[in-house]
Amino acid sequence: MIKIFSNPFYIYIISFLIVFLLYALGWSNIYPKLEISLIVFFLISFLIALIFGLLVDKSRAIGYQKLSGIGGNKLVNFLAFIWIGHSIQFIYFEEIPLISLITGANGVDYKQFGIKVFHVILVSFNSFVIVYLFHHYISTNKKRVFYYYLLSILPALLIVNRGMFIIAILSSFFVFLMSRKRFLTIKQLSFTLIMVLVLLYFFGMLGNIRSGHGDPTYIPMESKATKSFMKSSIPKEYYWTYLYGASPLANFQYNINNTKKVNYNLFDMALFEMTPKVLSKRIAFVLEREPLDAHKVRDWLTVGTIYSRSYSYAKWLGPIFLFIYTIFITLIIIVLIPKRSSYHVSVIAILSTIIFMNTFSNMLVFSGIVLQLVYPVFFSFFENKKIVLKRINDVARKKTKFENES
Repeated sequence: MIKIFSNPFYIYIISFLIVFLLYALGWSNIYPKLEISLIVFFLISFLIALIFGLLVDKSRAIGYQKLSGIGGNKLVNFLAFIWIGHSIQFIYFEEIPLISLITGANGVDYKQFGIKVFHVILVSFNSFVIVYLFHHYISTNKKRVFYYYLLSILPALLIVNRGMFIIAILSSFFVFLMSRKRFLTIKQLSFTLIMVLVLLYFFGMLGNIRSGHGDPTYIPMESKATKSFMKSSIPKEYYWTYLYGASPLANFQYNINNTKKVNYNLFDMALFEMTPKVLSKRIAFVLEREPLDAHKVRDWLTVGTIYSRSYSYAKWLGPIFLFIYTIFITLIIIVLIPKRSSYHVSVIAILSTIIFMNTFSNMLVFSGIVLQLVYPVFFSFFENKKIVLKRINDVARKKTKFENES
């Protein structure tokens, strides 16, 4: 059963099922009723994902491999690059966002913090290193590596990047699940559940701080939370989890209900929904094109799953193409980084996280997220060359030894 959590195709099914369960809580009065067309689309996509998941399982293309060591100075060099990069930004902006937010000091809005392209490269590389370090820690169980891991996560807190922090923890959790030969024990499952509840509580607290309102009831009231929820003993901090988890599906349904006419512009859909923003922004500027927006239940609830905006371009043809594209990307990544690579576990965990986060928005276009897949592919390419050269040398030595003995 634990293999389910090692296969990105199964993660797609599980993640959206969680969203449907959250939606069923019905804590808000502003969310529309889910229509049959949306439900049928997801049921068909679940079936196709299940078929591809079974094929990947049968081919044994995904597997967990322990790392033998800490990789010499490589991890230290990774950490050095990360911290030098973040230090450059702190010096450039003359502030650390977290400290400015806590002290109330005037400075750059944390949402605008970062040196454009450099920031995207740094954050995406940082996120990849977090996962890679956790794989090293799980493999070696060395305290030094665990400290490296903590040091790699710290920048996410300093720059007040909740998305980076959540994605890092989620990717690490997928690495942990991949390392398990058996399902979690009752004790481990209970501990995991408690940790999830604690993290989600603090996620809600941070949401209250970032919204500028200390009152935990402010956001529930703004989004018309039901009277039954407001009167319940459930901590209001957990409403943020419901809001973030259920609002994307609500926005997708709302966009379906309110999109009456489309131009079926598949080029623009491919540009804005299948291309990382670091490229699409520049191409769109040259071509003088603007992305379409999607209808939302509230303007400040901006996400609508991976599919909502694509529906604005071509109705159901948009989400269908985007689903096919996601399958294609998943298969390519699995093939490019085989099990023998030391980056295989990291890239599968990152890919699973991206697919899981697609329940919120189209992660395939967020440069800081999708670029995480580039680094393991890049490093794996040179790693494979070393493996091939090593095998050639081994064959040559064996041949020389045989000739000498003859």
